[in-house]
Formats: sequence, structure tokens, C-alpha cells
Amino acid sequence: MLTLAPFTHEHFTLLLDWFPTRAALAQWGGPFLDFPLSPDQLERMLAEGSSTPPTRLCWMAESEGTPVGHVQLAFDWRNGNALLSRVAIAPEMRGRRFSLPLIALAIERAFRFDAIERLELNVYTWNAPAIRTYEQSGFILEGVRRASALVDGQRWDTAMMSLLRADRAAP
Repeated sequence: MLTLAPFTHEHFTLLLDWFPTRAALAQWGGPFLDFPLSPDQLERMLAEGSSTPPTRLCWMAESEGTPVGHVQLAFDWRNGNALLSRVAIAPEMRGRRFSLPLIALAIERAFRFDAIERLELNVYTWNAPAIRTYEQSGFILEGVRRASALVDGQRWDTAMMSLLRADRAAP
């Protein structure tokens, strides 16, 4: 059974090893993170959770006490939106079907907040396995921002997907 545990300083070393290239880091965290991922960057992510209400929450996914993944939610409280982001399965745990349960847990966490009506995400269009997982989780493709990220001299297109609170209640 998969559970979410708060992301803490004790997880930093583990997560730092998951992204060995600039492209791998950009795939996970977007083009604005500096490579290599550093404890300072992770510290800033954690700090966003200390406001009231939080602007970001971070978790490690665990299976029987073993960390197997990571996920974050960023919040736009004014508009009732949450952003599902920085989803990763530990390299040695990939292929073990943790993605769908991890996304389901993140969706449940987002909609625990009554103010959140919309959960959205961005995913690079070449990442077909992730897109398939998000679609299976109920997310709808809304559009594509063409050539929106520049990574190692290449332009990547970004798909925008969303899930509304009302979508979850639909039969």
C-alpha cells in the first residue's frame, strides 16, 4: 500500500540522486531549477509549505516504509487552483506500478482543501507514459504550449492538463 509522508530534510540526499542530468532535472522540476539539484533548492521548496495557507506542499511516497516516489502540490488560493508538479518515481522503483496510486493520493490531497476546485499540471509532450498515467487518473488535455521550454539547446512542448472537482463526482 502506498502512503504519502511529509518531505523532510532527511529525504534530501535520496532525491538529489534521482536526477543525474540537466534534462532529467528539467523533466521533473521544469526549466527553472538549476542543475545539479541542490539542498538549497529543496530547502526553498520546503519553506513554501510553512506559510498559512501553504503555497506548496511536498511529499515522499512510501511503500512499506521504503521511499518510492515524490510529489508536490503548489497552490493558487485566490483562484482555487492547485498545480500537481514534480512527480517522480525513484529510478530503482520504476516499472512497479506506483505511478497511478501516487497520482491518486495527490489528487485526494489537493481536493481535501474545500477552496480547491481545479487541479492542473504541465507535462512535456514527449513523455507519453506520464500523459497516459494522467489521462487514466482523469486529467483532460487542455492544450499545448509549443516550444515552451529550452533544455540543453532543445525546445520542448508542454501539454497542459486539468482535473476539476466536479469531474471527480461525475458518473
